Amino acid sequence: MLWLIVGARVGFGQTAAPDVWPAAVDRYLSGGRSEAASLLLASPASELVASSRRAFAAWTPAPAGDADARRQLLRRLQASALLPLEVLVAVTGRTLNPAYATALEDAGREAWRRLDAFDDEDDGAAAAQVRRFRTWWRLGHVQHLIASGRFRDVAREAMAVHPPADDPEAVATLALLRGLALETRARLADEAPGANVAVSMRRLSTPSRLGPMLLAMEDAGKQYRRALEVSPDDREATLRLGRVALERDRLDEAERVLTPLLPGACRDAICGLAHLFMGEVHEARSQPDRATSAYARASAVPALRHTALVAMMQASLRRGNAGGAFDLTRQFGTPAALAARQPADAWTIYAGGQLVEGTRILARLGETVVP
Repeated sequence: MLWLIVGARVGFGQTAAPDVWPAAVDRYLSGGRSEAASLLLASPASELVASSRRAFAAWTPAPAGDADARRQLLRRLQASALLPLEVLVAVTGRTLNPAYATALEDAGREAWRRLDAFDDEDDGAAAAQVRRFRTWWRLGHVQHLIASGRFRDVAREAMAVHPPADDPEAVATLALLRGLALETRARLADEAPGANVAVSMRRLSTPSRLGPMLLAMEDAGKQYRRALEVSPDDREATLRLGRVALERDRLDEAERVLTPLLPGACRDAICGLAHLFMGEVHEARSQPDRATSAYARASAVPALRHTALVAMMQASLRRGNAGGAFDLTRQFGTPAALAARQPADAWTIYAGGQLVEGTRILARLGETVVP
């Protein structure tokens, strides 16, 4: 999804760079995004903390009337907020040394906080651009917290985001993220929020878990509808609204919501997941042939290939066709399935609390960095 290449475990700090933070920021602003991330991840976490603090102290406000110096400071602070967020989003789901995560989060938030001075000092177009950046940074931070499973922090951070009415995409994105948090938390079967109380799901029987989980799915659906009221063409909100309808066994609603996502030529993960979910709808209606057809269309999308094949195998077994299920196992030995570079599994991304369109927020953030 991003330019960052990360091993099985990142953030060990093999080399130290006393001025790593300003060096990484300047590299980032010059277009070297991958190199900038590598600089941060190759330095000890303690040095990231110290270097970022030195940089922020050295980047003093420009003298009045010095527009170039002011612009350079603004760009550095924006990059100091955006770069660590990009790294954190890129490594979500991988093993990141907690000290690195804390160092990156703290530095990014400090840069975000220092941008407030530019908001207060100027009421013109530049200030509006800074305000937009700060709003979208907070949305990106909420995205990271959800994918990291930090749901208590999500609730606090989401409450603090107040997108302006003249930025409907930000309003819709906040609703999408709130729905994502509710849906993911319910699916994890750990804690499902209900009213003002979190229910410890793992200590409850399956029937007892089901009620709170379905209530959480219903609340998630309300947020997705809110997102679609503001942004009717939001494909991810549409996909997720269809999924929560399926989770609540509302098959007609699920089909109605998902159908617009099923074009003739399916090439991306949103469309592939919609076909996968429609396969489940057809199975629930005892329409095995239509279910198999939907799973087959989903399997044509590289990011859904393995998950869709497993769904087809399970459907065959449920029909008592063990031979058909066994034949499908050969698909896992094809050159395409064994290729060294495989796209991330879209269902794993979806169920794990990550946005399927993972870079949508970061892309908006990048657009608000001053040139």
